[in-house]
Amino acid sequence: MIRNRLLTVAVVLAAIPSLSAAWSQEPSKSASSATGQPGLEVGAQAPKFTLKDQDGKERSLDEFLKKGKVALVFYRSADWCPFCKKQLAGLQADIQAIEGAGIQLVGISYDAPDKLKTFTDQTKITFPLLSDPGSQTIEAYHIRNAAAKGKTDGIPHPGTFLVDSSGVIRSKLFLDSYRDRHTTAALVKEAGSF
Repeated sequence: MIRNRLLTVAVVLAAIPSLSAAWSQEPSKSASSATGQPGLEVGAQAPKFTLKDQDGKERSLDEFLKKGKVALVFYRSADWCPFCKKQLAGLQADIQAIEGAGIQLVGISYDAPDKLKTFTDQTKITFPLLSDPGSQTIEAYHIRNAAAKGKTDGIPHPGTFLVDSSGVIRSKLFLDSYRDRHTTAALVKEAGSF
């Protein structure tokens, strides 16, 4: 019995150098970050996109970057997710403070433009909500929720990337639970750091 325990301890001790080497490897730029947040790393170039907004108009990342800092708010759905609806309405309520801090808000989900139009008409959302029905932009930012199936297949892990005018991701805000969303104060604070 003692011999078996000693053998187990010896095996564990022998594995420690290889574990240490694995932990010290450079984190992936495409998976979760060193902070445990999903998505592309801070410092990465933001993938470009052209998507339709709630009015069916094509909007591009380049268009937004010409005006300065952009907050790309990825959310699950404005059609069926109550946490997303609350977040988007809260951002609209704080739009003056957000825009006053030099931030352009852009929401992105897999919702179709007609679903976005219905939601924005009901809630009087004035910032663009973009439709990514094939989840290609969600994939490009490496935040697609692989566990989501059925009607939720293609949703992102909700969170926000803050992008500077040169298209570099300068900060990101993701919380542990899809039920929790960052505050406007956190968004403004992060945007003020660059």
